[in-house]
Amino acid sequence: MYCQNRISYRVQEGDSLYKLAKQFHTTVTELILLNSGVNPYNLQTGMRLTICPGEGYVDENESKPSEGNTNKPTKTPVGGIVIIPGTTTQPGGTTRPGTTTQPGTATRPGTTTQPGTATRPGTTTQPGNNMGVDLRQRMRMAWLNHITLVKFYLISFFENLSGQNAWKDAVYKNAEEILAIFAQYYPASAMQRFRKLFMEHLRLTDEVAAGLKADPAFSGAAMENWYINAEEIASFLSRQTPAYNETELRKMFYDHLDMERQQMEAYLDGDYETDIEIYLRSQQNMIELADFLTSGLLAR
Repeated sequence: MYCQNRISYRVQEGDSLYKLAKQFHTTVTELILLNSGVNPYNLQTGMRLTICPGEGYVDENESKPSEGNTNKPTKTPVGGIVIIPGTTTQPGGTTRPGTTTQPGTATRPGTTTQPGTATRPGTTTQPGNNMGVDLRQRMRMAWLNHITLVKFYLISFFENLSGQNAWKDAVYKNAEEILAIFAQYYPASAMQRFRKLFMEHLRLTDEVAAGLKADPAFSGAAMENWYINAEEIASFLSRQTPAYNETELRKMFYDHLDMERQQMEAYLDGDYETDIEIYLRSQQNMIELADFLTSGLLAR
């Protein structure tokens, strides 16, 4: 994931990914993506995290840079934050909203970079269409957010926490974000069917979680229907998008359900190390699924 203004942050006592995501106007998923291998449940004081602050974030400890030293701190920031230099803009250059500039590139005086274009090192970029790159990033973020939000919701459900309804609402909001991506490519009639299948997936996830909470050996009808629903989603998507191989897509959805079920079983059994290990593996599964879905839509 490219980020123009990424920073290196030293973890402080009491920090969590959720707290840092809120502080830096970003998301837990983005933090996980930028820090592969970091255990999200066990941040250690003093460890370094790479963070890409979101829109609206202001570092109150950062002094105004001196002229000619863009993006370089003029004093040692407080709180363990160090801005990683790499992008420079010469006096007189204009960068319009939505523009991304790769590290090490410079915008010459008087030049204007058009919205949505990305400048790579050593190249001059004309206004272009980054639809494919944008779709891939949106798809990845949406599906990674899906497993992260479901994870937090299930924990709150298993522990009877007061915030479980808020997490559940976030899961359904994320589902609408995923559906919105496909709505750009599918007709309204198809989207009605897709929404029904996706909401059925979430409902069955609730039933499976409730069944496992009551009985760790649960293998009721909800479990079978959960997998049948995954088959139906794979079949539906492959009909709408011929580039999708239905067998391959079905396997990806099966893998997703397998890992989600294994996480629930491990958590309820108190085997948190296994739970975490499977969750981290599920991230790669989601990235592969997201990229597979993106390539099919772009081939339409």
